[in-house]
Amino acid sequence: MSIIDYFARNIVPKMYRGKGAFHPAATGVLDFGVKCIREYDVNIFFIQEDRHLIAIDAGYRNYSKIMEKCNRIGINPANVTELFLTHVDPDHAGGLDCRYDSPFKNAKIYLGKLEENYLTNTWHRKKIGPIGLKNPVKIQNNYRLLEDGESVMLDDLKITSLLVPGHTLGHSAYIINDNLLFTGDSLALNDTGGYCFFDIFNLDSDLNKKSLEILKERINDYDIKAVFTSHNGWTKNVQHAFAHIDTIPALSKEYPFDKTAPYDCFENP
Repeated sequence: MSIIDYFARNIVPKMYRGKGAFHPAATGVLDFGVKCIREYDVNIFFIQEDRHLIAIDAGYRNYSKIMEKCNRIGINPANVTELFLTHVDPDHAGGLDCRYDSPFKNAKIYLGKLEENYLTNTWHRKKIGPIGLKNPVKIQNNYRLLEDGESVMLDDLKITSLLVPGHTLGHSAYIINDNLLFTGDSLALNDTGGYCFFDIFNLDSDLNKKSLEILKERINDYDIKAVFTSHNGWTKNVQHAFAHIDTIPALSKEYPFDKTAPYDCFENP
């Protein structure tokens, strides 16, 4: 097991109990045709249109309840035709790891062009002093790379990729049909609004803050109806979602980031 995998599966659950950092949407049907499942602290989102079933991210590898949860919302992951990765961290891309059976075996994979550098280990995911930590996910190379601002048309579905570096240097947000924004791990959300994502997980939090300022301006060209985050639920209040993007949340049991969040997302997966 890689250091990053070990940290995500063994250290993070203990470190963040009671701090309200993670409050993903519950498995179910949301709004605007969006469905989701919750895997521990993260969501996978699904949008169905005619001949295409798309997913945003792939969750953890070997998640034992994925079929059970997909059945609850009437989804078969083998029927996903296209899957768009916000980034390739193991909680977002692990479900595509080619060393294991992927539930998304028939999906065409898309990701931001710069994010490929983590798959090829050209870039280290994180550095601890002189030690560079490599991305632990391996994906078969039949994926398509997307330029910043590039749109993919799938019949009546339009998916636009927007580069939002900071959490990783190739992190992408996606806009569906010009009105649904999926921010991945660029944004943390609670009842007071949206913030820069949590510092410990970011490669460069200052860059993340700058990217969110740019994203806030870029979405003025769209009619955004809702914002979906990967770890902190979603909101129809778009202005609210960008309220505190110049601020990195402080996390403590005395002052939890989200008082309504599960005490431990990993305890009841």
